[in-house]
Amino acid sequence: MAEPRQIRCYVSPVGRNKIADWYGGLPVREQALTDEFIKNQRKIQSWEMPDYRRLGDGIGELRWFAGKKQHRLLGFSQKRVWYALIGYMHKQQVYKPTDCLDTAKKRKAMILNGEASSEEYDL
Repeated sequence: MAEPRQIRCYVSPVGRNKIADWYGGLPVREQALTDEFIKNQRKIQSWEMPDYRRLGDGIGELRWFAGKKQHRLLGFSQKRVWYALIGYMHKQQVYKPTDCLDTAKKRKAMILNGEASSEEYDL
């Protein structure tokens, strides 16, 4: 059996786990559905649609439904690790937060430049 995929969360320069902050704002039922989705994704070695979509610039999104909303984690892969950069929701062409892709690109650069860190996804 293959080793579970490692998923890490973006941690800001001041030490805030931004994925934990986003997750903590979800209703309990949506947290439970998110937990189940992430648990299942860790077992899959090659992520594909409909659960994963490549967006360009090395950024991709994990995709799942919870509470009649499309939930997303934007992130990138490096050395068999996937880094979750920002969580967001998508419903009827409305993205919350609206600047999530730009934020993800900035956070990716900060991790790669050593300006920000990451920690194991264990929410």
